[in-house]
Amino acid sequence: MLNLFNILPDNFFQIFSGKNREVYAHSLLTLFDLFENDESLISRADFIKSLKDKNKDLDSFTFEDEEFEDGEEIILDNLSSKASFICKRLEETGWIDVAIDPDTLEETLVLPTYSITILRALKDVIIEEESPYVSLVHSTYSELKLEDEERDELFFTTLERAYQTTRKLKLELMTITNSIRIYQNRLSKTFHTNKVLHDYFDLYKSKVSDRYYHPLKTFDSVAKFKRPIIKILEKWINDKDAREKLVSQGSIIHHETNKEKVENDVITMINYICDTYETINNLISNIDKENNLYTKSSANKILYLNNTDKTIKGHLENIFKHYGQSLNSGRNLSRILSQMQDCLYYYEQGYLDSRSVTLPLLRKYREDGTPLSIVDFDEASDIIMQNFLNETLDNYSDERVYEFMNSAFNGESEVRSEDIPLLNHDAFVLLILATVKKDDPDCFYYIEYVDSNKILNHGYIIPNFIFHKKDDLNVSKEDE
Repeated sequence: MLNLFNILPDNFFQIFSGKNREVYAHSLLTLFDLFENDESLISRADFIKSLKDKNKDLDSFTFEDEEFEDGEEIILDNLSSKASFICKRLEETGWIDVAIDPDTLEETLVLPTYSITILRALKDVIIEEESPYVSLVHSTYSELKLEDEERDELFFTTLERAYQTTRKLKLELMTITNSIRIYQNRLSKTFHTNKVLHDYFDLYKSKVSDRYYHPLKTFDSVAKFKRPIIKILEKWINDKDAREKLVSQGSIIHHETNKEKVENDVITMINYICDTYETINNLISNIDKENNLYTKSSANKILYLNNTDKTIKGHLENIFKHYGQSLNSGRNLSRILSQMQDCLYYYEQGYLDSRSVTLPLLRKYREDGTPLSIVDFDEASDIIMQNFLNETLDNYSDERVYEFMNSAFNGESEVRSEDIPLLNHDAFVLLILATVKKDDPDCFYYIEYVDSNKILNHGYIIPNFIFHKKDDLNVSKEDE
């Protein structure tokens, strides 16, 4: 493996260590924008002009941290001189090379390969914060289904793209897990209610939950497209003609004469995709647990921070809260702990009665009795609430929903929404849950939406759709 610093110049990252790092970063992104806009030959004059026009921080450029050669004197009192100096520093640190046209003597900026790679990565980091969700599961299924019908000259290319998309999907899921854990860890270091709300609603919900987690649970559901994807790939690997066509195209694309190696690569890619979709539910289940834990922890933290208990317990919680805040800020806590210790005093309590002032003096001690039990109303309230939630969960469990749908089918292969008896509120809630659970792996039916009209069923307004049993769908496909 090559050493990274044998490729990059020694002072490559030096421009990011001083006060002008923001100016240099903006200048490099400006340079990369020129490069991306089909300007393979970027003149020095055009780059300096773009810096003056687009780099709004150029006025704040200072020279306290900049290094000058011995005897070098540069007048830096205007935007042009500052932009020229930045261009010179980028050349000195190896971000660019300057080529001179021998005919016109015009200076042209050239980007080394490593600079292009790093600049692309930096721009991806910035764009990643605002880019929309890219459908990975549905796009994989769509491309494989289309190629399964056509099997044209892009047969092998489609398989490779599905392989790369699956690797990206797995990486996205692991990224979601780590992102949730980062917010969970940040929560323990947060001691203000507004900050907890900001982290959850403004950051986590918009950048993680709504952007990645919600699509994977709805329109880009793994449970919905997993089985069709695996079925197509298993058909390819068991079809001799399809396998030979993939090997032939792969040999041409990768200029590989060893067809046995190409065939092994094809089998490896297919197995990787199938294995990933077979085991990916475990990863999604972990994401569900992490998401639920962070949501619950955020709610508990808000309740804790808003606690106005004036008892000894409340004061102790307040002390520990500020202690944790000081601990995370890196303050020296020895003085605080010393003051806390000095505030603790212990006394021995006694009492006087009518015989305490007469002879003989008898010293008596109060006998220990059985103390009265103190009712913790907060704990009792929590128990009552938990019992209520458990009863509600039992009333609308998965088994209850599927029993309701079995009763609705009444032995038939399909049932219309208008024919399902909604005699009470429980039946209406069970119908809603049955619609939500249509994409669950254990669900035995699927839904066909007839039109956008609404139906009145026993006083409830519901959509016009038909429930079909999945077993009957499979039987009809086999008959075809």
